Amino acid sequence: MPAWTLQAAIDPLTIFFVLTTMLSVGLDLTFDEIFASLKQRRLLSRALLANLVLVPLLAAGLVRAVPMETGYVVGILLIAIAPGAPFGPKFAEISKSDIAFASGLMAVLGILSVVTIPISVTALMPGDVAVDPIAIARMILLAQLVPLVVGLVIQARYRPFATRLSAPLQRLSTYSLVLLIGLLVATNFDGLVGLAGTGSIAISTLVVGGSLLVGYGFGGPARPTREVLATTTAARNAAVALLIATTFSSQRVLTVIVAFSLVSVGMAGLVAGKWR
Repeated sequence: MPAWTLQAAIDPLTIFFVLTTMLSVGLDLTFDEIFASLKQRRLLSRALLANLVLVPLLAAGLVRAVPMETGYVVGILLIAIAPGAPFGPKFAEISKSDIAFASGLMAVLGILSVVTIPISVTALMPGDVAVDPIAIARMILLAQLVPLVVGLVIQARYRPFATRLSAPLQRLSTYSLVLLIGLLVATNFDGLVGLAGTGSIAISTLVVGGSLLVGYGFGGPARPTREVLATTTAARNAAVALLIATTFSSQRVLTVIVAFSLVSVGMAGLVAGKWR
């Protein structure tokens, strides 16, 4: 298949992946899990500080310290400012930690990111990069928040239907992710190979490692919440970052987001497995 045809499929597939992912997340969540997270005010405050402020600032500081091409800088910043990866509860399950808190925190982060991501984009992007925070907020609202809320409502009102729909929708989300990664690798293979020596992999590793440490340190005295906050903070939301990246013309933005997400999932997964 011609490369231009593969490239044309990436944007709609990214949107499809985000929609199916967030809908499946909503179908698996309950409002009780969200409210339970909200009741742990001190822990939630530390979790929000770590995910929404400290990790983006860490990434911004590192990309300014190491000279890199603008596309790589934008990609690292986009995924660093995107919290609430759907892998959070899965990592909590692997490490036998607090799955309910992980699920509730993921939903809270997904909701707040409609506001925080546009603000972070405006504040942290290099001065020569043009961004439209209103358009980004609208994109996140429609592609992430709406399907999440729809899934929550279906779960609350039609639980048997939500249970039947959840598993096949999760598989569809997983298949679309695998296909999306395959397309990104096929169309950006030279770019992925070219990441060696750019500093982007090293910075991605430092951001993920720092996120694990910050999350664990902010997780309170209980080990289950420490582990949850560590892995949740390290696993950034690649789905949303890829969605926003479609508005940029540079393929390097997409490439470095894929590389960063592989690093974050790999490191968080290894740590969760060790804790198990």
